[in-house]
Amino acid sequence: MVLRWLLALLIVATGVGLYANEHWTTRVLALDGIEPAQRLQAADDHGSGGSSEARLLPRPAGGPITLDCDIRPGFDWPFCELQVEFPEGDLDLRSFSHLKLWLTVDGPTLDHSPPQVRVFLRSFHPQFSGNGAVVDLKPHEVIFAPNDQAQPVQLRLAQFMVSSWWAQSHPLPVPLMGPQLDRVRVISFSTGGQAAPGRHQIRLERAEFVGNWIAPETFRLGLVGLWMVSLLAYLVWDGWMARRRLQMSVQRSRRLAKMALRDPLTRVANRDGLQRALELLQQVQGELGFPLSVVFLDADHFKRINDTYGHDVGDQVLVTLAQTLKRNLPRDDLLARWGGEEFVIAMPQTPLAEAVAVAERLRHVFARTLWPAGLKVTASWGVAQASGPAEVEAALREADQAMYRAKAAGRDRVISGSA
Repeated sequence: MVLRWLLALLIVATGVGLYANEHWTTRVLALDGIEPAQRLQAADDHGSGGSSEARLLPRPAGGPITLDCDIRPGFDWPFCELQVEFPEGDLDLRSFSHLKLWLTVDGPTLDHSPPQVRVFLRSFHPQFSGNGAVVDLKPHEVIFAPNDQAQPVQLRLAQFMVSSWWAQSHPLPVPLMGPQLDRVRVISFSTGGQAAPGRHQIRLERAEFVGNWIAPETFRLGLVGLWMVSLLAYLVWDGWMARRRLQMSVQRSRRLAKMALRDPLTRVANRDGLQRALELLQQVQGELGFPLSVVFLDADHFKRINDTYGHDVGDQVLVTLAQTLKRNLPRDDLLARWGGEEFVIAMPQTPLAEAVAVAERLRHVFARTLWPAGLKVTASWGVAQASGPAEVEAALREADQAMYRAKAAGRDRVISGSA
C-alpha cells in the first residue's frame, strides 16, 4: 500500500513539475532601450558605400522606439538598421526559446509587396569577431513582413539561421559553423531586401525573449533521472524486503516445527498443533496471510476398512493418506489430523476457487495412489474461505459441514462452503 502511494505521489509530482516548468518558471528578458544595459543605435549603409540616412526619433513617454530612414538610390544593397547593443556583457540566449515582437514597419518596396524587416541576432566569438565590430559579429537572421502578422509576432530562436552572405565572407572551421547564441552582442532590426528608395520607418514597441529558468530538455532529463533513482531505490528496497520475508519465513518454519504438536501415527500436526500454527501464522503474516482457505477431508468407509482388514491396515491407510497429502501440497500449506480419519488443510493466501481446484487435484491423486492391501481409498472434501483472522473458526465449521454434505451426496467429491 505504501508503495502504491509513493508511486502515485511520484506520478503527480511529475505532472505538476512538467506543468510548472512550462507555465510557472517562465523567464522574460525585455528589450526596451531604457535599461542601462541596453544601448540604442541607428545604422545605415554609409559605411558600405551607400548614402541612406537613419536616425532615431525622439521617443514619447510610453511610445515605441522609432527608426526613421531615408533609403537613397545609387547603392546595390541599401539599408537602415535599429541596433540594440549590450555594453555591459553579451547575452546568453540558450535558455530562451522564443522572441516576441510588437513591431511594425512602413515604406515602399520594389515589388510593391508588404514591407519586410530583417531581425538579426549578432554573436561574438574571439576566433572570428576580431575586436567586436558589428560587421564581424555572426548574424543569425529571420526575414518576415510584420504588418501581415498578428501582434505580437512570435519567433522561435530555432528559426534563426546564420546569414549566407556573412558565411561566404567569413569561412569558419566545422566546429564553429551553425548557430551560436551563447554570446549575443547586438540585436538588429533592419529594412528588407526589397526596400525601395523613399522614407521608411521601423517602430518597435516592445521585444521579449521568453524561456524557462530550467530548459525543458534539462528538466525532463532530471525527471528521467528521478524516475531511474526511484526505480533503483525500489529495487534495493524490494530486494531487502524479499530477504527479510525469507528470513521471517525460515524463522516461522522453525518456530512452527517446535510449537506444532504432531500426531504420533501420521507425523503431521494434530488439532491443537494446527490451532497453534494458525495463531503463529497470523502473528507473522497478519492480514497478508488472507484470504485463507480451509479444506476438510474424511476417508470414505474407513470403519469398513478397519472392520474388514483390521486396525493395522487402517493405520497404514491413514499414514499413506497423510504422506500423499504432504507430498502434493505446497510447503506453506498446513496439514493436520483433525481426529480419526479426518484431516484438515489450511492454505494461506489462497482464495476459495483455488482451494477447490487443489482439493479436486488431490482427489484425483488419491485415485492413482497405491494403498495398503490393494485397497481403493477415496475421501469426501469440504472447502471454505476465511477473509480475515476473525473468520477462521467460522471457516473451519463451514468446511466441516461442506464435507458432511459431500458424504451425503455420494462421497468422493468436493463441495465448497458456498455451494
